[in-house]
Amino acid sequence: MKNRYFVVFLPFIFLMISCVDSKKKKDGVSVRSETFHTVTIDKNYSIGIPKFMTATTGLNEEASLQYQSLLNEAYLLIIDEPKSGFKEVYRGLGQYDDNLSLLQNYRQARLQILSRTTKVGSKSNPEPLNINGLNAESLEIDAKLEGVDNEISYFITFVEGSDQVYMIMAWTLKDKKKEHKKTFKTIAESFKLID
Repeated sequence: MKNRYFVVFLPFIFLMISCVDSKKKKDGVSVRSETFHTVTIDKNYSIGIPKFMTATTGLNEEASLQYQSLLNEAYLLIIDEPKSGFKEVYRGLGQYDDNLSLLQNYRQARLQILSRTTKVGSKSNPEPLNINGLNAESLEIDAKLEGVDNEISYFITFVEGSDQVYMIMAWTLKDKKKEHKKTFKTIAESFKLID
């Protein structure tokens, strides 16, 4: 009798498991490493990029790396600059705070630049990280961008290298935030300097 119940309910159990697994994939919870490939920029750094994104040049003229997927509404760029040059320029402008680390100053400067074109709706507190031995901070921002009807969700990670500072910025439409969050986090955590 027990075996008959088991046989009857076995297809139902498989159906439930597949629905749960499908839901996880839809929400961006499941990210497989084989869906990424490593990109190296100027023998300076490498980073894992999802295979669904392609290289582009139209996102930001300052960026050393730019990738996008119009189909998935997912965008990524990296801006890097010399630490000494950043410090010198912002000291000269009277905008460098000696009570903060260089990384914190860089975060504030980049967020101020972003706020010129966006209206921030919500912003998480910066989360300190260690990415492959490098000091880093990450945060999330939901904002309205001029000329765009939908709210945008930004996932921004700031990384301090030995000579450079880096901003890894990924973004999508707010209604796709949950779908892309794990992927964007995986991208940022794959960042490595090349010795």
